[in-house]
Amino acid sequence: MSAATVGRAPLPLYHEGLAFWEQLARECQRHAETVNSIATDHGVDPSQLVELKFANNKIVFVRGVYPSTEITATLNFERWGPLIRIKVTGHQEGELRFYPEEQEVPIARDLDNRIVAVFGEGRSYSPSEVASYLAQHLRRSFPEMSLPCVPAEFAY
Repeated sequence: MSAATVGRAPLPLYHEGLAFWEQLARECQRHAETVNSIATDHGVDPSQLVELKFANNKIVFVRGVYPSTEITATLNFERWGPLIRIKVTGHQEGELRFYPEEQEVPIARDLDNRIVAVFGEGRSYSPSEVASYLAQHLRRSFPEMSLPCVPAEFAY
C-alpha cells in the first residue's frame, strides 16, 4: 500500500452510485427512444426529435427546436456520498425562456437496503423512475403528446 492511499478512506457508496448511474443512463436511453418513437408517430419531423448525450458523468436530453428543452443530470461524489444534480432549461420561443429548474438528489441506501435516489421528503426512486421523472420534463416540448411513464417501483 502506498503512502498516498493509506490516509484516504473510500467515498461512501461510490461503487453503488456508479452502478445506479449506469442503470439510469440505460433507462434514459430507453425513454429517449420511446419519446422519439411517439413523436414520430405524431408526425414530428426527425430533425426535431430528442437527442440524448453522455459525457463526463452527465446525461443530457436535448430538444433544440422551439419549444426547446435541455435536461442535464450530473453525477457528483461528495464526501458523504453520490449526488445527482438536475438542471432543466429551455425556451418557449426566441428570447422567451422557461423558468429554469434545479434540484439535487442524493443516492443513498434505503431502509430495505436498496440503492435509491432520494427526492424531497424522503421519497425513494429507482433508476427507471428517475429516468421517467427526467423524461417528463420534455412535456413542454411536446405538449400535444402523452409521454411514457413507468409505474412506481418503490416510491413512497
